[in-house]
Amino acid sequence: MPQVSCGFDSSGSQGSELLVSLGPTIQVDIGFDPNYHPEARPQSVPVPGITGVRALVDTGAMVSCIDQLLAAQLNLPVVDRAPVSGVHGRHEANVYLAQIHTPSLGFTIYGEFVGVDLQAGGQAHSALMGRTFLRNFRMIYDGRSGSVIISS
Repeated sequence: MPQVSCGFDSSGSQGSELLVSLGPTIQVDIGFDPNYHPEARPQSVPVPGITGVRALVDTGAMVSCIDQLLAAQLNLPVVDRAPVSGVHGRHEANVYLAQIHTPSLGFTIYGEFVGVDLQAGGQAHSALMGRTFLRNFRMIYDGRSGSVIISS
């Protein structure tokens, strides 16, 4: 059973504070591989456009999102525009076709991802892994220690 630590429990008494300020963080690979076939057995891994991207595991986000600037840098195909809502209200955003692979869990989420302004807003992450990602896993969040474990 794959599992990954995406908290800050190894940081001693500051683990809790780091978890509050940064949130659960997981490394992902992002790109659009037109030859990726998720139904292939054994399941293939998409060829990434970029590896080692910091992604926030965000229980407040229904869907997973990719930073707008990163999506443009990777030249991800825009397939739609959609309304999104957040702390700054509702607005229209590009929707990109991509794959986000989590090597530590051996899991790929693929399809449409909304482009959001993470880097432009000073965020430390370039992707958000929302509840459409989390529904595949078990997450144990210990705010007192700063430990967060995700397992299948």
